[in-house]
Amino acid sequence: MRILDVEAVVPAEARAITEHLVPGEDVQAVFRSPSAAVLFTATRILLVERNSLLDEKVETSSFSYRAMRQFSLTEASGEGVRVAVKIWLGADPQPLHLRAASGTDLRPLQQLLAGKLA
Repeated sequence: MRILDVEAVVPAEARAITEHLVPGEDVQAVFRSPSAAVLFTATRILLVERNSLLDEKVETSSFSYRAMRQFSLTEASGEGVRVAVKIWLGADPQPLHLRAASGTDLRPLQQLLAGKLA
């Protein structure tokens, strides 16, 4: 998996990010980086990645929450310190690592993941 420096996006903008959402699919959280986006819906996690900023080739991967083995949340205080969520999916030994700017509230995402892991 990859390390992505992300910012939160309003879930209502999810359909502009990918056409691979099922009609009526409930998007609960969205994070975007310059080359990728991660969408958390009620039923799955979608990872939308561009090969490069100039490339039109886009790969969309879909993971059921059943594929989530574990996750971790790193919080820190202080200016310039990033908060992070790591999510281990499927058989991949490396987690999907989302880093966000200090002050980004990742607790709602943590609550969503905790509910799906239970």
